[in-house]
Amino acid sequence: MQIIFSLVTTFLLIVVNRNLRKEVAVKSAFQFFFFSILIVLSSSADLRSQSYQGMYMHIDYLQVSAEREASFKDMVLSSFKPIHNARKQNGNIHSWYLYKVSYPGCPNTLHNYVSITISNSMSGFEDIEEQLSGHFSAREHERVLQNYQRYLTPTHSELWRIQNSMIWEGNNKPSRYMVMNHMNVGSGYEFEYQMMEDEVARPLHELRMANGTMVGWELNTLIIPGGVSLGHNFSTIDYYERLEHMEFGFTQELIRQTHPGTNINEVFEHIDRTRDLVRSEVWELVESI
Repeated sequence: MQIIFSLVTTFLLIVVNRNLRKEVAVKSAFQFFFFSILIVLSSSADLRSQSYQGMYMHIDYLQVSAEREASFKDMVLSSFKPIHNARKQNGNIHSWYLYKVSYPGCPNTLHNYVSITISNSMSGFEDIEEQLSGHFSAREHERVLQNYQRYLTPTHSELWRIQNSMIWEGNNKPSRYMVMNHMNVGSGYEFEYQMMEDEVARPLHELRMANGTMVGWELNTLIIPGGVSLGHNFSTIDYYERLEHMEFGFTQELIRQTHPGTNINEVFEHIDRTRDLVRSEVWELVESI
């Protein structure tokens, strides 16, 4: 209940800052309060969540040829996993994941594997060789590093900050599927877009998690690289256990349940106004630490 009270207080401050009439603000707050109670009650005792909010995500996009794919998978087990396990033991990183791109975002995609590293600070992505000090013999240290550097040759890399996150950990393992949605948010719309994701999208995803059709969601801002030519500056990530759960996202039924009394057409108009969906890709988990 304390959490709900804090949410309502925050919401009131938002609507007051937007110069809405007092009676409108109070009415909106009561609607938000009622909805928050529904969300909490709809979550079962087995729905335990964790959050990567505030952490950093480093993504390497890899192109592995068919001829090298078998040896690449061998190197993942013999070199990649030991390296990232050592980094995790040191506290340099929080976790590491390798995904295969099951459904690319466009026909000429230049990557078919993706390596993702999560860390509490950007310094966790620096000086990997020093992070391995003391974990391997001199000979093994040289071997794993050479294999790692030979097979980890990304077509490009990105560094993200995780702005909002909720991950279901009911079975204490990463989800099988991850949908990466690259977004382009126009200049001046950044704050409005993040508010839309926090206030409109997140409650919808919370209900889907409670219904067992989704296992996580994140909102990320791109730190490096940048520039108009890149084509995207935000992303959302949807986590699923089954492909069939990806078919239905923001349905009218979900919107009515989470935002009663809302004009559905206005919701979609607001979404379209604040961002453009550049591309979506489906990635399937291969290995993780």
